[in-house]
Amino acid sequence: MREIRLKPIGYVEEGLPQEGASRRDFISTVRVFDEYADGLLGLEEYSHVFVIWYMDRVERVELRVRPRRLPDAPEVGIFATRFPPRPNPIGLTVAEIVAVEPPRLRLRNLDAWTGSPVLDIKPYDVLDAITSPKMPEWLRRLLNIDR
Repeated sequence: MREIRLKPIGYVEEGLPQEGASRRDFISTVRVFDEYADGLLGLEEYSHVFVIWYMDRVERVELRVRPRRLPDAPEVGIFATRFPPRPNPIGLTVAEIVAVEPPRLRLRNLDAWTGSPVLDIKPYDVLDAITSPKMPEWLRRLLNIDR
Protein backbone atom coordinates (compact mmCIF):
# COMPACT_ATOMS: atom_id res chain seq x y z
CA MET A 1 0.00 0.00 0.00
CA ARG A 2 1.19 3.49 -0.86
CA GLU A 3 2.25 5.93 1.86
CA ILE A 4 -0.26 8.67 2.64
CA ARG A 5 1.01 12.18 3.22
CA LEU A 6 -1.21 15.00 4.38
CA LYS A 7 -0.27 18.64 4.72
CA PRO A 8 -2.27 20.86 7.08
CA ILE A 9 -4.16 23.76 5.49
CA GLY A 10 -4.27 25.63 8.80
CA TYR A 11 -4.76 25.12 12.51
CA VAL A 12 -7.23 25.70 15.30
CA GLU A 13 -6.26 29.10 16.63
CA GLU A 14 -8.80 28.98 19.45
CA GLY A 15 -10.35 25.64 20.33
CA LEU A 16 -12.28 24.12 23.18
CA PRO A 17 -10.74 25.39 26.42
CA GLN A 18 -11.10 22.09 28.32
CA GLU A 19 -12.34 18.56 27.96
CA GLY A 20 -16.00 18.40 28.79
CA ALA A 21 -16.69 22.03 27.80
CA SER A 22 -19.87 22.53 25.79
CA ARG A 23 -18.85 22.67 22.15
CA ARG A 24 -22.42 23.64 21.21
CA ASP A 25 -21.96 27.05 22.85
CA PHE A 26 -18.27 27.70 22.20
CA ILE A 27 -17.09 29.68 19.16
CA SER A 28 -13.77 28.37 17.83
CA THR A 29 -11.42 30.05 15.38
CA VAL A 30 -9.70 28.19 12.55
CA ARG A 31 -6.75 29.99 10.94
CA VAL A 32 -6.22 28.91 7.33
CA PHE A 33 -2.66 29.39 6.09
CA ASP A 34 -2.33 32.34 3.69
CA GLU A 35 -1.49 30.08 0.74
CA TYR A 36 -4.93 28.43 1.09
CA ALA A 37 -7.04 31.46 2.12
CA ASP A 38 -8.46 31.89 -1.41
CA GLY A 39 -10.08 28.49 -0.94
CA LEU A 40 -12.54 30.09 1.51
CA LEU A 41 -14.21 32.06 -1.29
CA GLY A 42 -17.94 31.29 -1.38
CA LEU A 43 -17.95 29.37 1.91
CA GLU A 44 -20.14 32.06 3.51
CA GLU A 45 -23.00 30.77 1.34
CA TYR A 46 -23.19 27.66 3.55
CA SER A 47 -24.43 27.35 7.12
CA HIS A 48 -22.18 24.44 8.15
CA VAL A 49 -18.90 22.76 7.24
CA PHE A 50 -17.11 19.50 7.88
CA VAL A 51 -13.78 20.21 9.56
CA ILE A 52 -11.25 17.41 9.24
CA TRP A 53 -8.47 17.81 11.77
CA TYR A 54 -5.60 15.85 13.23
CA MET A 55 -5.74 14.89 16.91
CA ASP A 56 -2.05 15.62 17.41
CA ARG A 57 -2.11 15.04 21.19
CA VAL A 58 -3.27 11.43 21.03
CA GLU A 59 -0.43 9.31 22.39
CA ARG A 60 -1.95 5.83 22.53
CA VAL A 61 -4.20 3.53 20.54
CA GLU A 62 -7.03 1.60 22.18
CA LEU A 63 -9.05 -0.79 20.06
CA ARG A 64 -11.67 -1.34 22.78
CA VAL A 65 -13.03 1.43 24.96
CA ARG A 66 -15.77 2.17 27.48
CA PRO A 67 -17.39 5.63 27.51
CA ARG A 68 -15.80 7.53 30.41
CA ARG A 69 -18.96 9.17 31.68
CA LEU A 70 -21.02 5.95 31.52
CA PRO A 71 -19.30 3.30 33.65
CA ASP A 72 -22.16 0.85 33.01
CA ALA A 73 -21.90 1.21 29.22
CA PRO A 74 -20.64 -1.78 27.26
CA GLU A 75 -17.08 -2.04 26.04
CA VAL A 76 -17.06 -1.36 22.28
CA GLY A 77 -14.51 -1.17 19.50
CA ILE A 78 -12.88 2.22 18.84
CA PHE A 79 -14.52 2.35 15.40
CA ALA A 80 -17.94 2.30 17.13
CA THR A 81 -17.06 5.58 18.88
CA ARG A 82 -15.71 9.03 18.13
CA PHE A 83 -13.12 8.83 20.93
CA PRO A 84 -9.55 10.01 20.25
CA PRO A 85 -7.25 6.98 20.87
CA ARG A 86 -7.54 5.72 17.28
CA PRO A 87 -4.97 4.13 14.94
CA ASN A 88 -5.23 7.27 12.76
CA PRO A 89 -6.40 10.05 15.09
CA ILE A 90 -8.32 12.11 12.55
CA GLY A 91 -11.15 14.26 13.86
CA LEU A 92 -14.27 14.99 11.85
CA THR A 93 -16.77 17.57 13.05
CA VAL A 94 -19.79 19.25 11.52
CA ALA A 95 -19.55 22.87 12.67
CA GLU A 96 -21.81 25.87 12.17
CA ILE A 97 -20.26 28.81 10.35
CA VAL A 98 -20.48 31.93 12.50
CA ALA A 99 -18.25 34.08 10.27
CA VAL A 100 -15.94 33.74 7.27
CA GLU A 101 -13.20 36.35 7.70
CA PRO A 102 -10.32 35.14 5.51
CA PRO A 103 -7.92 33.77 6.54
CA ARG A 104 -10.08 32.85 9.56
CA LEU A 105 -13.28 30.93 10.12
CA ARG A 106 -15.35 31.34 13.27
CA LEU A 107 -17.22 28.12 14.01
CA ARG A 108 -19.69 26.85 16.60
CA ASN A 109 -19.63 23.17 17.66
CA LEU A 110 -16.02 22.40 16.71
CA ASP A 111 -14.56 19.91 19.20
CA ALA A 112 -10.91 20.42 18.20
CA TRP A 113 -8.18 21.54 20.55
CA THR A 114 -6.25 24.80 20.28
CA GLY A 115 -3.24 24.22 18.02
CA SER A 116 -4.69 21.16 16.27
CA PRO A 117 -3.74 20.94 12.59
CA VAL A 118 -6.68 21.31 10.18
CA LEU A 119 -6.43 18.95 7.21
CA ASP A 120 -9.48 20.03 5.20
CA ILE A 121 -12.75 21.96 5.24
CA LYS A 122 -15.73 20.82 3.19
CA PRO A 123 -19.20 22.35 2.91
CA TYR A 124 -22.11 20.49 4.50
CA ASP A 125 -25.24 20.27 2.36
CA VAL A 126 -28.59 18.51 2.14
CA LEU A 127 -27.01 15.37 0.69
CA ASP A 128 -25.18 14.93 4.02
CA ALA A 129 -28.29 15.18 6.22
CA ILE A 130 -29.51 12.08 8.01
CA THR A 131 -32.62 12.95 10.00
CA SER A 132 -32.89 9.90 12.28
CA PRO A 133 -29.61 7.99 12.44
CA LYS A 134 -29.52 4.69 14.29
CA MET A 135 -27.27 4.74 17.34
CA PRO A 136 -26.65 2.54 20.38
CA GLU A 137 -28.59 3.01 23.60
CA TRP A 138 -25.45 3.99 25.57
CA LEU A 139 -24.81 6.89 23.19
CA ARG A 140 -28.40 8.11 23.45
CA ARG A 141 -27.94 8.15 27.25
CA LEU A 142 -24.63 9.97 26.98
CA LEU A 143 -26.17 12.62 24.72
CA ASN A 144 -29.45 12.78 26.70
CA ILE A 145 -31.52 11.84 23.65
CA ASP A 146 -34.92 10.25 24.29
CA ARG A 147 -36.00 7.77 21.59
